[in-house]
Amino acid sequence: MVGASTDPWSQLEDIDGTALYQTLDVDSKATYLDIKKAYRSLARSAHPDKGGHPETFARIQAAYETLSDPKKREVYDAWAKELQFRYVRSQPAGVPLGGEDILLDEFEGLGLKCDPSTQLVVTCEVCRRPATKKCWTCSMEICEFCTLKRHWKGDFPLHWPLINSDHMKERLAKRELEKKRIEDAKHLALQDPNYRSDAELKDLRAFKVAAAEVTSLVNAKVTYDHRLGRFYMWAQTPLFVFIACRVPAGYADRELVVECSSAGLLIQSEGSPPLIDRSWEYSIDSNQPVETLKTEDNRFCLISLTKAQPGGEHWSRLFRGDSDGIRCLQPPYSLTETDEDAMLEITLPFWTESQDICVDIQSNKVSVDVRNGLSIHRNFWSNAEEAVRRRDYMAIDPDQSTWALDDDVDDSEGGGEKCKVLLLCLARPPPTEEEVMYKKGVRQDNRAAQRPGSMTMKGWRLFVEDEDEFGLENVLMGMCFGAAGMSFVPAKPWRPQEQTRWAKRVEDLPDEARSFVQALKSISSNGVGVGEEKEE
Repeated sequence: MVGASTDPWSQLEDIDGTALYQTLDVDSKATYLDIKKAYRSLARSAHPDKGGHPETFARIQAAYETLSDPKKREVYDAWAKELQFRYVRSQPAGVPLGGEDILLDEFEGLGLKCDPSTQLVVTCEVCRRPATKKCWTCSMEICEFCTLKRHWKGDFPLHWPLINSDHMKERLAKRELEKKRIEDAKHLALQDPNYRSDAELKDLRAFKVAAAEVTSLVNAKVTYDHRLGRFYMWAQTPLFVFIACRVPAGYADRELVVECSSAGLLIQSEGSPPLIDRSWEYSIDSNQPVETLKTEDNRFCLISLTKAQPGGEHWSRLFRGDSDGIRCLQPPYSLTETDEDAMLEITLPFWTESQDICVDIQSNKVSVDVRNGLSIHRNFWSNAEEAVRRRDYMAIDPDQSTWALDDDVDDSEGGGEKCKVLLLCLARPPPTEEEVMYKKGVRQDNRAAQRPGSMTMKGWRLFVEDEDEFGLENVLMGMCFGAAGMSFVPAKPWRPQEQTRWAKRVEDLPDEARSFVQALKSISSNGVGVGEEKEE
C-alpha cells in the first residue's frame, strides 16, 4: 500500500483517507470504469507535454494505479477507515476518542455494509464515544468505558452508573443454572439408597480405621474401643437384653450379618470389618430365638436377647473386658453438674469399706475400682479445639477433686435396704481469661458445646462413653417399655430442665421413644414373632 513518507499523499496529508478519490475527482463508491474515465480525462490536461505540472500528473498517476487495482484499493479503503474513525473529534478539546472502527468491523462481520459518514450514532454524553448503555439513575447515554466512572446529570448528583448489562444477565443466568445443577444432583443423590452425607462419610472412614486396628489385636474379642462402641448402646429388663446399633458400613445392596450364639455376638456388613465381634460377659438363653429388626438400608439394627437366668440376674456389663455399665441406657451412677463441679454418686453394698475402694481422678478421665465388685472407667468430654490450642487445657481439675464414702444410706430402689454411697466431687477449673472477657465468665465445657447439625441445641454429657450421637436411646426406651411396661429415661444434655426419671406411662416417654412404641405395636400386629427378622 502507498504510505511512505516520500509519497505526496502520505498519511500525514491523507488524514481523512480520501485523497486518492479527490485527486481523480470521483466518489469513493465509483466503479472501475468511472475511475478509468476520470483518469484519462485528467491525464490529457495534466500531462507535462500538454503544459501540465509534473507533480500533479504524478499524483494522478499514483491514484489511478492504486484505485484501478482491486486488491490495492481494498487495502487503501481499509486503511482510510482506520484513519477516519480511529480518532474522532471530541467536544471537550484535547480528549482523544475512538471505538467507531470496532463498531463498523462488527457490522461488516454481520454482513452489513454502511457508510460511516451517513450513519447516525448515539454518542456517550461523557466522552462522545458511541453509547452502548443507559444509566438507570439519570437516563444518561454512556459507553462501556464510562460505566466504570461516576458522573452527574441535571438534578442528579455525582453517582455511580447503574446499567442493565448483558454480561450481568449472563453471569446471573450461569449462577442460577449452576445452582439448579447442584440442586438436581443433590436430589438424585438423596434418592440413592446408598447416599451418605459428609458427616456419615466421616464416620464411615473413622469406623474402618478403628475396626481394622481392633481386629488386628490378639485379644480383640475382650477389648472395648470407644471408636467402635459409640455406634451401639444396650439396655436390659428382668427378662431381656436389647442392643441397638448404628451400622456405618451398612448398604441396601450389601448383606448385614448378625450372628448371635452362647459364645458372643457378631455384627458385620458385607465387605467391611465387623462392628461387633465380642464375647458375652453373662450367659444368654441359647434355646430362645434371637429377634432382629433391620432397616431397609441396613444402617440400623436392633437385637433382642433372652437372659439365661431371667428375673434374678442383673447384667453390669455387656461384653467381657468392658467397664461396668459402659454404653448402657442406665449407667451405674447418677450425675449432677453445676458451674463449679460435677457430683458423681455410686451406690455400693453396705459392707463396702474405704480401703476396698480405689479412685483415680485425672484431668481427662476417672477410674473407680471396688474390690470384688464395681469397675468404672470413663473419659471426660473435652473441647478438642481448645485442647489443641492450649496444652494446659483440663476438663476437670484433679487437684481440687475429692471423694468420700457415705455410710448408712437407705436404697429406695433396692427395697429400702441399707447401702453406702460413694460421692465423687469433680471440680471444674476456673474460667480462662478469654472466657471471662468474651464469654461472660461462662466456661466453654461440655454444657456449652454446640450439637452438630443444630444452631440452637447445646450440651454434651460429661462422659464421652455416655453420649448418644445416633438416637439409639429412644429405640432402647421403646423396647424396654414394650417388654416391661416401664423404662429408664436419661436426661438429654441439651435440655437443662429435664431430669433423669423412670417412665411408667407411655405419656412419660420422650416423643421419639413414644413413636417407636407405636411402631412396635404395628409390627406385632403384622404377626412378627420372637426369632423372626423384620425389615422396615
